[in-house]
This record gives sequence, structure tokens and C-alpha cells, in this order.
Amino acid sequence: MSWQAIAVSISLLLVTAAVNLEVPLYRTYAEVAGFGNGLTAVVFAAYVAGLLPVLLLLGGISDRIGRKPVLLIGLVFAALATTLVIVHPTMSVLLVARLCQGIGVGLSVGTGTAYLAELLDGASDRAAVAVTVMTSLGFGGGALFTSAVLLHHQTLVPLSYWIVLGLTLACLVWMTQLPPKPAIGGRLVRSPYFPKGSVIPGLAIALAWAVTGMVITVIPAQLAHHQLTVWTGLALFLVNGTGALVQPIARQLTPPRSLLVGFGLLPLGYGLLVLGAALGVLPLVLLGAAIAGSACYGFTYLGGLAKVSELAGNQRARAVSGYFLCAYLGFGIPSIVIGFLSDRIGTLNALIVFGMLIVVLTLVLVSALWRQNQRLKGENCLKAEV
Repeated sequence: MSWQAIAVSISLLLVTAAVNLEVPLYRTYAEVAGFGNGLTAVVFAAYVAGLLPVLLLLGGISDRIGRKPVLLIGLVFAALATTLVIVHPTMSVLLVARLCQGIGVGLSVGTGTAYLAELLDGASDRAAVAVTVMTSLGFGGGALFTSAVLLHHQTLVPLSYWIVLGLTLACLVWMTQLPPKPAIGGRLVRSPYFPKGSVIPGLAIALAWAVTGMVITVIPAQLAHHQLTVWTGLALFLVNGTGALVQPIARQLTPPRSLLVGFGLLPLGYGLLVLGAALGVLPLVLLGAAIAGSACYGFTYLGGLAKVSELAGNQRARAVSGYFLCAYLGFGIPSIVIGFLSDRIGTLNALIVFGMLIVVLTLVLVSALWRQNQRLKGENCLKAEV
């Protein structure tokens, strides 16, 4: 792999690491500000508010102005977000930082994937694997790094913030040495497309990523009752990391089978996660996070993505945008709803309500997927007879 490809890969790692760097301290910042779970979830969801407009309105920006400038801007937003929290570690500033993080990721991930494919001589599969590994390590690793630092020294501005900021600035300088590539042109705005049959994958990934949102926003409040909040970073790392580890297995399965495996693992993982948080049993929390993660970023994620790509025909890029729109709406909105609900009926009760919803929706989606497969088998039989 060339130094240019390594630089792009590291930039993706650092941009995504910044996103969850503050997660282990969310609860602490919220208590200082007097925020409940609902308002904390709103601050968390500001990341989605920053990311979605970029995905929807600026999907083709790197084609218009070039890959390198967009990646540099993404790094600037990531560095700005971390700097803001270092200077003033409060929930109000974190809200602005989350917006910056969303913009940074929105600009970086799609652009980085395209740039890596070009640097690897069109090897889009190798580029996709590199992006998956780097972003999984980043999203989980940032939170894990802060958790590890906090185990040794409790502070509102841990050393992990400074180190990630320093590495981000160093990468920014390094990235300026990348040779410029000419823009290829194209439309700036690429509206999402939802092909027929994409409802099941869209709802499945929304439900799966909603569980990740709970791990970040609501589960820590329950863990706090047992002085386990600092372990949130490890739980989030397992959600992301386990998902990445099972992806090679998921790739060997057909999309429907991969989705079905995900449907089975998601309620099981979430149930163990909530049970562990309720009892204060850390191994159960971590086991649940790992099992849920295999669905969130493994079987459900890849199965749904493959199914949508299969249905999209020559509109694959727009269909994938629609898929991620569903994913990020699931990532943000349920966290806000359950956050405010937990302020009214208690954190554990709200988590149980959401767990019941997961079970019901999973059964509905399994039934719908089975009927869809039966219908497709019938259509294929008719075509064979003709």
C-alpha cells in the first residue's frame, strides 16, 4: 500500500475517532449541566444533524472540487470539534462539537472510500475493506482510549483529547503533501433512492443502529448506578469491533440469510446488555455489546447493504445513500425518544420498553422477509416454467 493510501486511511481513523472520544464523559458533562437523558440524547444526535445534510446535499462535492480538499476540510472539522471540548468541556459546547464531527465524517468517509479506490488502482473491494477496518477502529477506539485514560485519572479533559488532537493536526499537515488529482465533475446533490423491496433492509439497519445509539446515550445512565460508566468506551468498542470481525462471515451468506442472523442476534445482544446494566454485571454488559455489535455492524449491516445494492440496478450510489439515511435516522431519533422517556419512567423501564419494541419489530421484519422470499421463489418458478 502506498504512503498516500496509508495517509488517507489514517485520516479516516482519526476523523471517526474524534466522534466518540467524549462518550465516556457524556454522563459526567450532563450531571454538571443538570441535563437528563433526553437532553443528553439531543446533544448526541447533533452528530446526525451535522452529517445528514452533508450526505444528502454534498454527496458529489469531491467529484466537483477534488478528493484532497474535501478530506482536508473533514480533518479540520474533526480537529475543531476536539479543540472546542478541550477549551470548554460543557454540554453546550459539546453540542456544537457534535455538529462539527458529523460534518467531518460526512465529508470524509465517502470521499476517502473513492480516493482509496483510485489510489489502489480501482480495487474498490480492497478500499471498502480498508475503510471498514479504519472506521470501525475509529468509532470504537476513540471511546476506548478515553475510558482507558479515565481509569487512571478522572478529569473533564483527559489526555486522550490532546493526543487525538495532536495526531489529527499532524495528519492534516501530512495530507497536504498528497499530490492533487483533477476533479472529475458530476452533480453536487445526489438525492437518495429507495428501490422496491428496500423497506425491510432500511428498517432493519435503522433498528440495529438504534441499539448503538442506546449504548452511547441511555445505557451509561443505568451503568452509573453501579459505578460502571467508565466502561462505556469498552462496550462501544465491542459494538463496533465485533461487527467488523464478523463481516468476513457475513459476506459468505446470502443477503436474506445474513439479515436473518442479524435479526436473531440483535434482541439477544440487547437483552444481555440491559440485563448486565440492570444487575451491574460487567461481563454481561460486554457480552451483550459484542453480540449486538455483530448484528449492528456485521450481519444486519452487510446483509441489508448487499440487498439494497442488488435491488438498485444502475442507481446503486443513490440507493446506498438512502440506506444510510435510514441507518442514521435510526441512530439518532430513537435515542432522543427513549432518553426523554427514561426521564419520565426511569432509565431501566425505558430500556425494557425499547427491548420489547425490538422484539416486536424483529418478528414483523422476519415475517415480512419470509413472505418476500416466498414470493420471489414463486416468481422464479413461473419464469422457469415459461
